[in-house]
Amino acid sequence: MYVIPVLDLKAGVVVLAVGGQRDVYHPLDTLLCPDPSPRLVVEACLRIFSFEIFYLADLDAIEDIAHNADPVLRLARAYPDIEFWVDAGFADLNDLMPFEAVGNIRYVIGSESLRSIDGYRLMQRDRRMARHILSLDVKDGLELGPRGLIDQPQLWSDTIISMDLTQVGRAAGPNLDRIRELRKRRRNLNVAAAGGVRNIDDLLSLRSEGVTYALVATALYNQDLSTADLTRVAKKNAP
Repeated sequence: MYVIPVLDLKAGVVVLAVGGQRDVYHPLDTLLCPDPSPRLVVEACLRIFSFEIFYLADLDAIEDIAHNADPVLRLARAYPDIEFWVDAGFADLNDLMPFEAVGNIRYVIGSESLRSIDGYRLMQRDRRMARHILSLDVKDGLELGPRGLIDQPQLWSDTIISMDLTQVGRAAGPNLDRIRELRKRRRNLNVAAAGGVRNIDDLLSLRSEGVTYALVATALYNQDLSTADLTRVAKKNAP
């Protein structure tokens, strides 16, 4: 399993997410990362483990307030050997344009940002979407995004994120029931689990469920995951 640090960006800095309540997110300030500058947060993570993938969520773009494309691009260019999964509220092909010249960015299409299933189908025809990742977002038990998307697994990308926003930043554990349900709906699906990882035990549980990727934030920044933990569970040389 591949463990992926999460950087949620708001007003150009990394914030600590809690339960999908974005209006109360505050700049990251932990012993691991006392400075919320994106590059310093990445450097702090790399001192713990040689992560090969990072997940970046531009919360301002997702909420259609502003855009943090510049700090995202600076990170991608500063670390050309790292793959960056970027969710910047992509709703149509025009939204991809600021990032298309950087080869180590992989687009994450969040279901909450999609306007329609037909719009998603149109995006999928574009060559830039060849390796995109669909994030199937849920909050408080409600599926976010176009009605019926969750019931059409043939439309999903080969890698999907099970993003439970309610679990984010809370010591509740990952939503294993939803992950199991998604994997039942389509064979040979690569699942990334997002929301609720607390410690090494949660990572081991996800691995036992066949999860390919685990997105982590709070547990990493609060030092509830050690180098030894990550070495025990995390693979390198991600596909």
